[in-house]
Amino acid sequence: MKIIFILITSVFFNLMVLGNTEITEAIEIKKIEKVPNNIWLKTYKNYKKYNNIIITINKLEQEIDKNKRNLNKVQELTSKLSINKSKLSLYEKNQNFNDLIKSYKYEIIDITIYDYLFNISMDELKKKITKYEFLKKEFYTALIYLQDSYEESKNNSKDEKKINLLIEQIEYFNEYSENIEKTYQSFFELQDELEKKYIEYKNEVFIKHLITLGSIIAAYISYKFLLFIFFYIIRNKENHELEKNYRKVLSLLFVLSILIFIVVRYINDFLYIITFLGVVAAALTIATREIILNIAGAIYIFFSNIIRIGDRVMVQFETKHTVGDIVNISLIKMKLNEVSDYSNIKDIKNVGRTIYIPNSYIFTKVFYNYSLKQNGIINDLIEFEFDKNNEFEFIEKVTAEVFKKYELPYTITFSLNSSKTGIIALISYQINYKVVMAKRGELSIALLKEYTSNKNIKLKSSTRSIKKDDDE
Repeated sequence: MKIIFILITSVFFNLMVLGNTEITEAIEIKKIEKVPNNIWLKTYKNYKKYNNIIITINKLEQEIDKNKRNLNKVQELTSKLSINKSKLSLYEKNQNFNDLIKSYKYEIIDITIYDYLFNISMDELKKKITKYEFLKKEFYTALIYLQDSYEESKNNSKDEKKINLLIEQIEYFNEYSENIEKTYQSFFELQDELEKKYIEYKNEVFIKHLITLGSIIAAYISYKFLLFIFFYIIRNKENHELEKNYRKVLSLLFVLSILIFIVVRYINDFLYIITFLGVVAAALTIATREIILNIAGAIYIFFSNIIRIGDRVMVQFETKHTVGDIVNISLIKMKLNEVSDYSNIKDIKNVGRTIYIPNSYIFTKVFYNYSLKQNGIINDLIEFEFDKNNEFEFIEKVTAEVFKKYELPYTITFSLNSSKTGIIALISYQINYKVVMAKRGELSIALLKEYTSNKNIKLKSSTRSIKKDDDE
């Protein structure tokens, strides 16, 4: 009976203990739920726990030193030490109030033209102030909550430990409120300082930029006006290419003058300009590599004079070759009027297409230039096929009379055709590329008339014509 009574008593006692534990846990949960979700209260709680763990760790380390000979005790203390150190990592973030306001610190940087035009720094500072005002409001909400809790505990509770803890918290918050106000005041001081910097930038730098820009625009307008007057006075109708070259030289000199003016104007900020231009140049080199290569090609073409407007050149596209006359060279590209899909130079004919070639082509591919180093003069060819039974000195004499009328320098060469049944005459003459198509037609007709009207000259007949004559 005694044993049964003891068992019943123990079971009843355990149930009572469990019930009290659950009630206590429920009360604690309710207390936690009553605490507002306030970053300052959480940080303070975090701060206290962090410091308590530090104190505990120091005590455990001292205990371990004292009990070095007691291995069991050392093992137990070491286990507790590792647990506390693992807890410490949970409270390292936001372990004090300074960590909360650290992210709201603001430093004024040098004002740039982009910053001045769009108020970037001022807008950023105003956003910081708005966010900090919310943080400040949270701080005083937490302080009021602690003060209300203290008044409630003072009137309704006799727990001195809890009251003392609240007093400690209120004192800590009151002491730190000075930092909150000073930080808030510093934002307005920064705002005043930033406004002064904007005014200073406007008076010393921005107006200088405006004057510089106005000077460049005025110089450009004056340059264009004087250029028009200059070429109107000395206009050379017979040599437009020379005029274009003068324009390019003057344009280059104008650009160089503007660059020198900018450097002299901003000589005090020369290092800044060099650094800025270096960064910009690096970015542009990556982003506009092909454009830069084309401009470099244009400069190289202009100064080296290896090809010019009016030259007849052959260019290669993969396995295909094309012949064309250069009619324009700009900073980015060359414009060619195609005269033949290349198979043989004597088969040149106008095919009516325009080809645009990037100037960078000159660095990577081979140019074949058929032109002489004179303004727009190229070598053109006319071909005739004669019978083998001819007096070729007489043919040369007739050809010379025709070219004498047109006042064109020429050379004539004779060679056997591939089947060795006739003689091919290749007549090469020098002419301006602009009139080559028209003059070639006139020359061909004039030569053909002279050759056919002269009984001493026999042109080679086609195979079909020869067979027809034999049948008759």
